Amino acid sequence: MAAAEYIAFTPALGQTVTVSLGVSRIVVYANSPKLIKLVAKFEGGTSDFEQVDLESSGNLYTYKTSFSSSDFPEHISILANGVQLQGKISFAHGQFSDQDRDFSTELVLDEGEDLKSQKLDWLDINDWEGWAWYRPRETWIEASFTPLSKLSPSTPTHNLLLRPKNPKIDPKSVLAVFPASPPEAFVHLSAARVGEAPGVYIRARRVKIGGRIVCYVGAKLTIHNGERNAIRGAIDVARKKYGYSTAPFTQEGGHSPFDRLGFCTWSSIGEDVPLTLNLMDDLVHKLAKFNVPVGTFIIDDGWQDIRYGLNGSEKTRGLWSFDTWGHMNSPLSDVVSLIKKTLPTVEDVGVWMTLHGYWNSIAPTSPLAKKYEMQEFKLNRDNIQGIDWPKNDFDGQQSGSISNPEKRTWWLPPPHLAYAFWKDYFTSCFDAGISFVKVDDQAYGSLLDGVSGGEEFVAMWNGMTRAANEVFGDNKVIHCMAHYERTFNGDIGMGVATQGRKIVIRNSDDFGLNRPLIHRNHIHFNIYNAMLISQLCLIPDPDMFMTSAQWPEYHAVLRAFFEGPVLLADKPGQLDLKILNKLVGRSTTNSYEVVKAPHTIRPLPRSVWEKCLDEGVGPAIKGVSYFPNARSASLILWNARKGAFDNAADIIFETDLINALEGIEKPVNGDGILDVAVWLSNAGAAKSVRLKDIGQDISYETTSSLPVISTLISPQGTETLTIAPYEDLGDTMVACLGLIDKYAGLAAIRKSQVTTGKLSIDFGFNGVAGFLIMLRREDVLKRVMVTVDNTSTSYVFKSKGNGLCLIEVDLASIQAVVGKETWTVEVQI
Repeated sequence: MAAAEYIAFTPALGQTVTVSLGVSRIVVYANSPKLIKLVAKFEGGTSDFEQVDLESSGNLYTYKTSFSSSDFPEHISILANGVQLQGKISFAHGQFSDQDRDFSTELVLDEGEDLKSQKLDWLDINDWEGWAWYRPRETWIEASFTPLSKLSPSTPTHNLLLRPKNPKIDPKSVLAVFPASPPEAFVHLSAARVGEAPGVYIRARRVKIGGRIVCYVGAKLTIHNGERNAIRGAIDVARKKYGYSTAPFTQEGGHSPFDRLGFCTWSSIGEDVPLTLNLMDDLVHKLAKFNVPVGTFIIDDGWQDIRYGLNGSEKTRGLWSFDTWGHMNSPLSDVVSLIKKTLPTVEDVGVWMTLHGYWNSIAPTSPLAKKYEMQEFKLNRDNIQGIDWPKNDFDGQQSGSISNPEKRTWWLPPPHLAYAFWKDYFTSCFDAGISFVKVDDQAYGSLLDGVSGGEEFVAMWNGMTRAANEVFGDNKVIHCMAHYERTFNGDIGMGVATQGRKIVIRNSDDFGLNRPLIHRNHIHFNIYNAMLISQLCLIPDPDMFMTSAQWPEYHAVLRAFFEGPVLLADKPGQLDLKILNKLVGRSTTNSYEVVKAPHTIRPLPRSVWEKCLDEGVGPAIKGVSYFPNARSASLILWNARKGAFDNAADIIFETDLINALEGIEKPVNGDGILDVAVWLSNAGAAKSVRLKDIGQDISYETTSSLPVISTLISPQGTETLTIAPYEDLGDTMVACLGLIDKYAGLAAIRKSQVTTGKLSIDFGFNGVAGFLIMLRREDVLKRVMVTVDNTSTSYVFKSKGNGLCLIEVDLASIQAVVGKETWTVEVQI
């Protein structure tokens, strides 16, 4: 094994670090599972790395070397046991006077112009590199890192998040570029094509006949204000240009089928397996034996009445009627009744369909075709360039899912009957007991040919959502395979089409596909797509997963930190209750809900630019989630090295904890100092850290921050750090860690308050409540008293060393007080 494969450096080899004014010393750290001699080599000398006594969650050795900012070298190379490693770490003084700026470009489609391109004159492709959100498949958009000079000229780009390559630009700059589609056109970006001058171009396609159409690209350059602010700023630039409101989007309150634990038949019964009543009966009865508190159930693909071979080839599949297919041997109402009777906790049953009825639209000779005056529409693959269309039909291993779409024909209701079609369809489902729908394959409508095809695509979505809101109520649709201009960049994403009300959208391609690196890519694409989708009028859904197969905990942790629905898809009779119980909690009213973060996870700022996906030991993907009720945060790490098959090693710094606590108010003592507890869930390790400058508008420098702990995450592994503020109870300090037997246990905290010598926490779910105590006197533990709803209760005490101990209070068997919505746990000294 080469030395570089088992050493992780911070900053990384190949990285350029610009040191801000006022920073007196910079430090280079190294992590390795092996004892090793490291030397920094630079012009005029060398500097040995010294071993650091840093607490570690794994068998890691930590080393450091430091340089004074007054005489630090321009470059250093590293010798490991006398062998020089590839790559250098570079340093430069930062003296920049740039400021936040807005950019925009206007493109006009005049009457008679259906397609148009225009260069973004303010964007120099040689100055920037970063994340481009490409559309490599018809229905999905995914982030890929690239120098802007190597941006694809053909594959559509739907967002850019860039950092500077030009040394004259402040390295803390972030530039977000958002190609915003108006309701009448689809807009994306790409690099120059044949005959065009080098640059980035806005590409617009008309989807409404007649009239003059104005399109905009919005961009935001932020200095020391971070990636999320840049993305949000670029979106707001576009919203203002179109005259849209920039008010925050709203989210429906009250009952939602997406708040409770869900189950989906797709991967469970078998993908592409036609459903029968016997298969459904077997599934739900085996599920019932586990006493799983499923509140929402999706009948996925395989239930509909379809016909083959009528839409362009023998393998095409078109919708024939609103009924179930013949071999179901039962109407839809009987299937719904079976589910609810066998699984009494199920309140909502939903069904799957596509935006065009079925995968290849409506069968042209069906009763539906006659009733709704179906018209023939051609498909044009040139509408989505850059896709590697597969050679064989339905070859899901390639980028495109359907070969030769131009040889297919779709039959759809004309725009003026789209709403009527959907209103009748949904009403028939509602009458059978269905209360929500999953509408799939939405973005494939981008292939409908010509301006009239674009109008049809828009009309089908508008008619579908209007009908769904009227039949089922607002926001009862999971919008799936919907990554295209309207949702990612248009009037849907910017809230115009939904009057500012957020809707649920699938955030990534399917879970568990038979593709290389699929598990680590699933985590990566979901977190990076959510960077954008969370800023839009959308609620990201990370897709179903299994508790009993396909890296269960790796995926379960992600679901706990997303706003969207949590859906199980385990095979009949297979379920891991240990994982399930970390996701679900029982309320005081004996109902079960998913214990999940109130806001979708965001990348830790420095993790956005780290090479988390490379081979060998190196940094993990790191995301953070803040919990306002708890005034606390979670920092989650996923091993993504070489597909999560190599070890991941990280040093967590004080600045990481401060970034995770974004949103916490400045400490009342006014000095910006906050004492926090750090709890590593899987390692069972605890640490106390004193943070400075909390609540200050400061640009944090990892190279000058103090390390807190090193982490080693094994293949396919994760780790969750809880960061909770201490409360001063006089003789001791106490931090509430939430429910430590849940992935997102901080979400259970409803209220926290401190009175003299007492910490009181209201929990909305049961589980094991954890409190970390920092002892100031040895006799304090003898005086600790714990009550639940004013009744003294027992607890478990566990020493964690360094004057820290963990108190565990198990709420599982404690009865709720009638009429009370929480359990109140008080720790008194």
